Amino acid sequence: MRALVFVFILLLSFTGSAQTGREERIDSLENALKLVGQDTTRVNILSELARSYGGIDSLKAFEKGFAAIALAKRIKYLRGMADANINVAGCYLDYFDAESAKEYFTIGNNFADKLIAKDSSASNMKIWLRGKYNIGVAYGYEGNVEKEIELIAETIPYAQKMGDKMFVANANTSLAIKYGTIMLYKRAYEMFLISQKQYEEVGTPEDMLYHSLAFTSALSSMDSLKRMKSVLDIAKVNLDLIPNSFYKGSYYAELGLYYGKSGEYKKAIDALNKSYEFYEENTSSFYLKLLYQRYASTYNKMGDFKKAKEYTLKYINFSDNKHSFSDKTGSYFSLAKYEAALNNYQSAYNYLKDYVIAVDSIRVGELGNDMQLLEVQYKTATKEKEILALKNEKSEAALALQVKKSQTYLLGATASILALLLFLGFYAYNDKLRRARKKEREQEKEVALLKQKQENEVFSAMIEGQEKERKRLAIDLHDGLGGRLSGISMNLSKLDKDEPKEYPKTQLKKVMKDLDDSLTELRSIARNMMPETLVKFGLKAALKDYCSSMTGNDTKVTLQFYGTEKGIGLNEQVTMYRVIQELINNAIKHAHASDVLVQYMRDGNKVDITVEDNGVGFNKENIVTKDGGMGLSNLRTRVAYLKGDLEFHSEENEGTTVNVQINVDAA
Repeated sequence: MRALVFVFILLLSFTGSAQTGREERIDSLENALKLVGQDTTRVNILSELARSYGGIDSLKAFEKGFAAIALAKRIKYLRGMADANINVAGCYLDYFDAESAKEYFTIGNNFADKLIAKDSSASNMKIWLRGKYNIGVAYGYEGNVEKEIELIAETIPYAQKMGDKMFVANANTSLAIKYGTIMLYKRAYEMFLISQKQYEEVGTPEDMLYHSLAFTSALSSMDSLKRMKSVLDIAKVNLDLIPNSFYKGSYYAELGLYYGKSGEYKKAIDALNKSYEFYEENTSSFYLKLLYQRYASTYNKMGDFKKAKEYTLKYINFSDNKHSFSDKTGSYFSLAKYEAALNNYQSAYNYLKDYVIAVDSIRVGELGNDMQLLEVQYKTATKEKEILALKNEKSEAALALQVKKSQTYLLGATASILALLLFLGFYAYNDKLRRARKKEREQEKEVALLKQKQENEVFSAMIEGQEKERKRLAIDLHDGLGGRLSGISMNLSKLDKDEPKEYPKTQLKKVMKDLDDSLTELRSIARNMMPETLVKFGLKAALKDYCSSMTGNDTKVTLQFYGTEKGIGLNEQVTMYRVIQELINNAIKHAHASDVLVQYMRDGNKVDITVEDNGVGFNKENIVTKDGGMGLSNLRTRVAYLKGDLEFHSEENEGTTVNVQINVDAA
């Protein structure tokens, strides 16, 4: 839901100009359109009208935009085709139709590329920048935040070079918002401070208001209430300068959120009511959906569970029917708590069943799909490597044979000239050469057999590891999570059967604790199967998350990450993650370390991984002469899959250092 807030605030950056100023500009443009006769000028005015009507009158925005496209196409006006298509794409963004928006942005951007190739004037560059920037926003609407950040960041140097300070300020605020959606709050905070200074220099009150509301949402997620209030005060000063501002509803919604977090619940409800008055006529506005959730949260804190239930139902039944996995499960769980607090135990039990079913069916289904996808990717990659290895062997053999043939021809020519004088020497040399060839062929066969054996062993070990992981997952789900959920069901059934006369606070607390423990165990199983952070944000984010989770009262795990994982395939990143995970677990579990240092260093195609601990250490000879257990065998198998080298440095009672060297090309 925090991500939904950020997306909404970002949308306001395209639709939220000061209404009074924009209405005056629209009237001026409409009058000019009636008087102008030149076609190119008509295209420019139609395009400007399409952009100005955005967020006010969508029908007119589309009407003017498509009219501009048709006229520009008829007269073959390159600048007009670029600008008009980009403006129509922006109209689709107002409806959150990212697919259609991307289609028109792509068309407009292609024209814009051709335009600046001929004439890179400031006015043409602004069209190019707007198209590049907003197609990034469209990617963000589809959930591809990384692509959105990449495209927006790409536009900033060009805008700085042009001296377009307002564009730079908007772009930096957008980046701050996107960092907030992926919960990189420290980075988001830094970007908001940068853009705030830029807006103070060149922005209007409307710009400052937009920035302040976006900044407030990030501060709310960081629980920085003091700073949040100071930014809301800035927003209020600018709001008072703009009659009928587009941001009035969102301001009071953020103010209500602040009061709710501060414990001033009556003020929170009053602020939310003012925001609701602004949006209530537009029943399809998804900002109403956000308000329903904030109402429910506030009434829950006030102890008014009937109202909290009412608004939660409005939220979950909102007309857009777009709810994430966490939205559904969280709403079912909240409804169960509210029904229990209202002594409606049967309804509470039903909602808890919906909660358990949602968690079980959706999450386990996702895990199963991830496993199948990874298995297919692994098998495909293995086959491709086998084919490549065979091709290389054939090429090397053909080259060696060609070289030997050349040597034979040279020797034959020499022998024909010197046959009488060097007959005996030639015969001896030729015999020796035949023996050498035979020995070389035998060695090549032995090397090929060893390579095949090693590949078979690695493949078998990986398959065996997959089967053991599946078996462990089945046991964890059945014996751990399954048992807990069965116990919860029995406790709730007993509670319903006994029909207690008083509020069963103690029993419900136990049920809630069991549910929290079940969620914790499910997340642990999911993280062990496939770290979701790695798939979404890459190896660095996944390692940072894992090291943080392994740090506790008795153990500190520190990550130092130098370089990047860019260009490394997902399979290889997962394998590196598993290697580091196994080394950290060994340091904590077997070496009883209190301090573990993890280093990832990449220089070009070379990756060095070092895990160092201050544990009890071990005798290196014992590890070399013995396999050291299944854990070490799995480590060696994974490092062999990466075509890497594994080294141990340890002394008893002196700690352990493990080095892994990997060539990315070989992996």
